[in-house]
Amino acid sequence: PMSVSLVVIRLELAEHSPLPAAFAYSAAAPEMAAESSGASLPACLEGKGPGERAAILHQHLGRREMTDVIIETIQPRSDETKAAAEGRKSSEAASAEDKNKHDDQSKEREAAPDSPSKQLPDQISFFSGNPSVEIVHGIMHLYKTNKMTSLKEDVRRSAMLCILTVPATMTSHDLMKFVASFYEVIEHMKIIRDSTPNQYMVLIKFSSQADADSFYMACNGRQFNSIEEDVCQLVYVERAEVFKSEDGASLPVMDLTELPKCTVCLERMDESVNGILTTLCNHSFHSQCLQRWEDTT
Repeated sequence: PMSVSLVVIRLELAEHSPLPAAFAYSAAAPEMAAESSGASLPACLEGKGPGERAAILHQHLGRREMTDVIIETIQPRSDETKAAAEGRKSSEAASAEDKNKHDDQSKEREAAPDSPSKQLPDQISFFSGNPSVEIVHGIMHLYKTNKMTSLKEDVRRSAMLCILTVPATMTSHDLMKFVASFYEVIEHMKIIRDSTPNQYMVLIKFSSQADADSFYMACNGRQFNSIEEDVCQLVYVERAEVFKSEDGASLPVMDLTELPKCTVCLERMDESVNGILTTLCNHSFHSQCLQRWEDTT
């Protein structure tokens, strides 16, 4: 049977960036996943002064720049239906209550002269923007585990999958149609857009690993639609975590390998796969991407 590398997704946040809601996940102990790692400082930062710490962090951050990361959360339809039903019940109860109040107020108005200002509430509740979309400021890191995990049924992997690259031409509605047959077993989806052009990443949390396995077998390597060539690249997510930059989020992680981006096409690369070249200046390329830039003179 085949074996795969699980991935770890780390969201490195700037000091003053807000934390995204319900982002953290751990396949080993989902109930213990915290919003922020809360881990102690890495050993290389312990006992260092502010200047030394800043130098170490800057060295490992390199030339990577923090950008806005947009996270859109989509909840399953079953919850929406339940919420809609509850909303209908509460609105019916509220309308009945309003009717009674209205009758009482009508009687009061008949007895008293009109005074509209007295009937205005002191405060009016409102919200602006889309509550399911969050904007944070930072860098998205993608690591693979160095040990392989079997795809056998009895092996623990994860109930969360990640679609590594979805073409930007696919709208949220198109994505929902692609996963439609599994919608009942999806707890939530997070669409993540960073500075990478023309594509985005999707995290899908399933009700169980068995449901994630079914989706993996059915959709991994499948074309998103019959017109475009792009295929669905799925990986199991061992954990998703949020780290503040000053806590050493860019430092190397034991037993994990960070996947770089191809400097030409900007897609993530797995260094264990053939056809990847790294130059002396430490830039990595797909060999087929580099062929487009060869000097013909």
